[in-house]
Amino acid sequence: MKPTDLEVVLEPVDRRNYRKLFTMQLRPEQTRFVTPPRWTLARCYVSLFGDRFEHLPHLIVAAGEVVGYSTTVCDPASADDYWIDDIMIVAEHQGKGYGRAAVAETIRMIAARYPRCRAVQLTCFRANTDAAALYKSLGFELTGGIDEEFGEPNYSLSGPALAKFRK
Repeated sequence: MKPTDLEVVLEPVDRRNYRKLFTMQLRPEQTRFVTPPRWTLARCYVSLFGDRFEHLPHLIVAAGEVVGYSTTVCDPASADDYWIDDIMIVAEHQGKGYGRAAVAETIRMIAARYPRCRAVQLTCFRANTDAAALYKSLGFELTGGIDEEFGEPNYSLSGPALAKFRK
């Protein structure tokens, strides 16, 4: 199967499936790039970025198997405050195209759920060159902004690059 043929589904995290987050592992050198799954769930539960945002955690599922997770933080009243807060593919499923498929599906979900959305944003650690290359290949561009929490660069997907993901 070619990476472009991969299909993933975003399954909302709830009381029936949340424990699947807790067994997910990255390669040791990657742990500084992604919020641990238990912490990302806590960030969503407490609405870390404020009550105007929807904090949505999802499992990333491919062929019935959980291969990662994605969390989004979105302000439905805004035009450009739509964030992929975290996205992770577990170590044993990396390099198979699931990351690309998961980012694309997360963008599609945001665009479909929030009709006002005109930009999807994210932060990528400078040292995470593989992720940065993936985001750029999907149309994300550096904004010049720096994330307050981590001091790392922000990226944005907008205009025709975002339109490609609308259904």
